[in-house]
This record gives sequence, C-alpha cells and structure tokens, in this order.
Amino acid sequence: MMASHDPSADGSQGAFRHPPGAELWATLSEALDRLADLETAVDPARLAPLRETLLRLRDQLGAVAPPPVPETVDEGRFRRLLEIAGPDTANELVHRLHVDLKSTRERLDEAMTGADWVEIRAQTHVLMSLAGTVGAGGLQRLSEALNAAAHQRDRDRAAGLRTELLMRLDGLLAFVAQQRDGA
Repeated sequence: MMASHDPSADGSQGAFRHPPGAELWATLSEALDRLADLETAVDPARLAPLRETLLRLRDQLGAVAPPPVPETVDEGRFRRLLEIAGPDTANELVHRLHVDLKSTRERLDEAMTGADWVEIRAQTHVLMSLAGTVGAGGLQRLSEALNAAAHQRDRDRAAGLRTELLMRLDGLLAFVAQQRDGA
C-alpha cells in the first residue's frame, strides 16, 4: 500500500489523505490474507499459533484504535450469495471477494493519490459492482458519486468523498475478513 501523500509538503494539488488508523487495519488484514494463502499450501494446524496471535492482535488493536467505520452490509443478501455459491465454493468466494476488495482499495488509493482519473473511474466501477453484489449500498452509492466526480475531474468533490469511501471500504474488508476467518 502506498504511503499517504501530504499536499502541503510540495504544493501538489493531486493528493488525497488516508483515513486515520485505516493503515493499521489494512496491514493486519493483509497479514491475515497472507496467512490464509499459506494455509492452502501448508498444513493449517502448523500455522494455528500464528493465526491465534494475529487474531489476538486484531482484538487488541480494536481496543486501542476502533476499526474503520463499519459498512452496513445486507447480511441476508450476503448469506444468499454464499448459498448460491454452495458449500463447496463459498469459502473460495469469500476469499476471492476479500482479495478483490483489497486490490481495488490499493489501486483506488494509489489512483487518488496521483489524481489518475481514468484509474479512479475503473476502480470505482469494480467497487460499485462488488459493493452492490454483497449488499453494501452506502459504499456502492459513494463509489457512484466518486465515479461521477472522476468523470468531471472534480478534485474537491473527490477529496470530499475519499475519507468516508475508504473507511466504508475498510469496514467491508473487515466484515469479509470476519466471514472468511469464521469470527
């Protein structure tokens, strides 16, 4: 993940800011993702102590720095999606969803840092689809608004949407990670 760019440092007009605390949660989420990938290649029992430590860290972090603003997810829609996938593929679907959301977050964050309007439009299209699929209506609407701002190259409007959109996206990532980890 790219570090946030401070526009006051160099007079740049293209930068947007990260929500506070979100990077800690994103790093923890990334560590859990990497662990999940390892568990497909290595006996998960051998990695259980590491998983327990990371989950303990997640709980401790929650006590010090609350998780990102939770995205309201239509849990009924989410459950139906898993039912449609079936028991054999539901876990893979949740894992893939988390990977796709994380990738979209990273690419969108980078695009917003550089005011790359084409990439912002591309990533907001992906996010609109993913958020709509899982029933994250607030995130879907923010993605639509950011997409419209990107079409107009409206830096002020995009900057105004960034914090809430990324916090909601982090909240959705946390929800999906909890589903993946069985928490």
